[in-house]
Amino acid sequence: MYYIGLDVGGTNLAAGVVDRDGNILQKLSRPVDKRMTADELCIELGRLAVDVCAAAGLGIGDISAVGAGFPGMVDNEKGVVISTPNMPFRGTRFRELFRAVCDADVYLGNDAKCAAIGEYMAGAAKGCDPAVVVTLGTGIGGGMVTGGRLFTGYAGSGTEIGHMIIRPGGVPCGCGNRGCWEQYGSATALIRITREEMERSPESLLWELCSGDIGKVQGRTAFDGVKRGDDAARRALDTYLEGLALGLSNIINILHPEVICLGGGISNADDSLLLEPLREMALSNSFDKVTPTRIVKAALGNDAGIVGAALLCNML
Repeated sequence: MYYIGLDVGGTNLAAGVVDRDGNILQKLSRPVDKRMTADELCIELGRLAVDVCAAAGLGIGDISAVGAGFPGMVDNEKGVVISTPNMPFRGTRFRELFRAVCDADVYLGNDAKCAAIGEYMAGAAKGCDPAVVVTLGTGIGGGMVTGGRLFTGYAGSGTEIGHMIIRPGGVPCGCGNRGCWEQYGSATALIRITREEMERSPESLLWELCSGDIGKVQGRTAFDGVKRGDDAARRALDTYLEGLALGLSNIINILHPEVICLGGGISNADDSLLLEPLREMALSNSFDKVTPTRIVKAALGNDAGIVGAALLCNML
């Protein structure tokens, strides 16, 4: 059995032909044309699915199902993309438009939830149940597989873990609330925290690392500064780890998954600077210290979304 997974991002559209075990047999991607409307993007995704199928030497009739992961809210029952913060989809009739180009059964999911399926089926969470995947990017995304099924919650909005409030009245979030976890644990949060430390520490090596331009601070800047022994970088990273660990502790205490897989660019930092202290901090606040949750790096990278979207039909 073969499936097609579509990973819909603000920069690139990616597609892969995947077998039932989560192996990618063929993959294609193309940049997002920012001039396209939501309807045009749906049609383009249909073309991409047809093209990746042909590149794999298959016909659409050989495909059991297509899955698409979007960076936002979807309604799989109606086949509609409800909204995407950084793309033009708003109440978009994706299934109808897609099938006008690619006549196959198509399922819709959130991109982070699709990544959770990917890691569960073929990555670092394989054989673990329940399994949670946390993606650390512009925001914080999350997904959980339990009992061999994706947990979606009521109306498909479950596991929006980035928006649990860890600091009441804290930093404003794009969702409209204040103090959301993603304002303290995402890559965007680390950049903000690093800049704040730089403004308090004009002598910091962090200024040298970004060529004196605070606008050039990246997620890795604080890690690079710590490696060079910079005190301001150490304070920034400690503040970030504290916020990230707090959210992980909440997940552990509420859900007690067998494993939490960390994905996104931040997860690529040296284990000694991220994963090891994070494990210690998060688990020190966990209720169950006899059977602790494992915290590991996600294994599939950008392929997790493709694999998970492809197998979405088997997990709902």
